[in-house]
Amino acid sequence: MTAVNSSNGRAGLLEAAARIFAAEGPSALTVRRLAREVGTSTMALYSNFSGKDDLVAATADEFISRFAAALRAVPRTGDALGDFIGIGRTYRAVSLANPHLYRVAFQSGRLSLFDDIPRGTADIFAYCAEMVARCVEQGTLPSGEPVPMLIALWTGVHGQVSLELERLFPSPAAGAAAWESLFRALLVGLGADPDRVALAQEQSGIHG
Repeated sequence: MTAVNSSNGRAGLLEAAARIFAAEGPSALTVRRLAREVGTSTMALYSNFSGKDDLVAATADEFISRFAAALRAVPRTGDALGDFIGIGRTYRAVSLANPHLYRVAFQSGRLSLFDDIPRGTADIFAYCAEMVARCVEQGTLPSGEPVPMLIALWTGVHGQVSLELERLFPSPAAGAAAWESLFRALLVGLGADPDRVALAQEQSGIHG
């Protein structure tokens, strides 16, 4: 049996926990089951997590940490709309790269848009709302409250990612094309000029 005491070891534990949760549901995820999966002792796991609830919370936290770091790493330029399109593409990329963690984060019931207790996305949600506000200030989105706009956008992109995670598109390229079409439609639906959105997508590059 091996002990778990490094940051890489903890990340590996959370990946394994997420796989169990995503494949078999929350009832299958126990400290004993996880210990068996990763070849360690329950004692070693209890030195990292107080129990199942703490394990699920830590798994959600791991995804949000990766998610927030990736979104904040998207460069800011003078074009707020192009930057926001980059934010959207990064959302998709991080989610598809961490499918099990994504499922735990959004199926565990431990996330909130406005509350960081027990585990919320309030900080990164506020960051993305600020990006929407920049679009409003530059006139690429109409005047309005950024938060309702962002919720509408997030609802759409979450649905797209969920479909891609279920492999309902014939290829990654088809998923990427659908993503660009969806994001364009959402922005236009909020009042953005279709030609301006298409130009921003072209200038910032199409990424699959």
